[in-house]
Amino acid sequence: MLAGWWLAVVGLPVFLQPLPDAPDLPAAVAVASGQVSMRQPCFRLACADAEWAAAPAALAGPAGAAPGTVSRIAAQRLPRLATRRFIGLYSPASRRDWFSSRGNNALVDTRYGLEAVRAPHTRLDVELGTGYRLQPYAGYGTAAQGPVALGQLRLSQRLGDRAELNQQVRVERGRENAFIRQTVGVDLAIDPQWSLLGDFELRHDTAGNGGEGRTDREGSLRLRYAF
Repeated sequence: MLAGWWLAVVGLPVFLQPLPDAPDLPAAVAVASGQVSMRQPCFRLACADAEWAAAPAALAGPAGAAPGTVSRIAAQRLPRLATRRFIGLYSPASRRDWFSSRGNNALVDTRYGLEAVRAPHTRLDVELGTGYRLQPYAGYGTAAQGPVALGQLRLSQRLGDRAELNQQVRVERGRENAFIRQTVGVDLAIDPQWSLLGDFELRHDTAGNGGEGRTDREGSLRLRYAF
């Protein structure tokens, strides 16, 4: 309303002439009183101004017309609107695979990892790689120096609202010797401050190429209090 009265005050000639929808009133008065809308009708199925709809008379067919002809007549009456292009914000998805290289005085290796399962309560990561062992048995490795193949699996699983299962399996294979380490842990939340942590670890070293050919087992149970 304010826009129509302002244009009438500044004296634009087009707003002093009547409009076809209100021939008895100047254009500015018709717009300000709400009898004529300055918005163009929207004939699209979805448009930016969804609250504005075309007048029913604009889509009505002639009296006695068959139902199939109404849509064709309306299509002929509708003006061709310019196509609008909506560009959304770019949000790249997080990567589910990765490459990593590392090295120390015991092992130099390169690995490829893949997040095989991603769910609200489950996650499974798998890693494969190759490397060269410099120091035997360091970091739960094989019994001899030389090239090795690596594999690792990590599983995290929520068990209800209070428990979580974590499992990790690591395998390193040399020419004639292999070392396997598997760890299984269960965390149980007793209350917001107390937690019960239990884990079991199994380590196996094959006998080939200087290996001891033994299996070690170890477990622990801990009670944790969070201040």
